[in-house]
Amino acid sequence: MAEEKPGPRRGSAGAKKISEAHRGSHEHDQSGGFAANPELAKQAGRKGGEAVKKKYGPQFYREIGKKGGETVKQERGSEFYAEIGRRGGEMRSSRMKERMAQEQKQKKK
Repeated sequence: MAEEKPGPRRGSAGAKKISEAHRGSHEHDQSGGFAANPELAKQAGRKGGEAVKKKYGPQFYREIGKKGGETVKQERGSEFYAEIGRRGGEMRSSRMKERMAQEQKQKKK
């Protein structure tokens, strides 16, 4: 994984210059930004993700995911993963039961 993040360092003169240049210059800035247009945020995220993938490769995402998972494991413990797995299984089971009940109702009609 590359050590440097894309773009200028946070708080640097370059970052401030970019921020000032873009402030208010786009239509979405005047109409409430991403909060007013979630689809715009989704598109921006997708484009950003594609740019990062192109620059650093797909392995970059694997490495940051693994790093994040290790951090969660250190902070919350391995029991956290057992709990969310159990909850996921319970949810899947309840959805399956609901689906089966709906299918039974439709068969009776």
